[in-house]
Amino acid sequence: MSELGKRIGQRIRELRTQRPERWTQEELAERAQISVSFLSMIERGERVAHVETLAALANALSVSLGELFAGTEETPAQTEDLLRPLSDFARARGLTPRDVERLLGVARAMFNGSAA
Repeated sequence: MSELGKRIGQRIRELRTQRPERWTQEELAERAQISVSFLSMIERGERVAHVETLAALANALSVSLGELFAGTEETPAQTEDLLRPLSDFARARGLTPRDVERLLGVARAMFNGSAA
């Protein structure tokens, strides 16, 4: 399943369980007029709901569709923050393109088990 689908499912579970009355899956499913098993699959990221179902879930949770998706996207800033230390490392040591390629070879070997 897609990462986005998993993040949306986690967001729905978060909205459901953070309510003051902490709804069960059964309560949310009933309010959104979907089956409990389908809601469970959505929350686990095993299924991605159609926009109509997402709208029904948002309505049942008393949030907008925008709020339903809040925090589910991976922003370029997050990626940039992740890569900044690597960029700083290469820049501080004056690495050449060949040096960077060799460094990538080491990283590939560490994480894939081979240098290819």
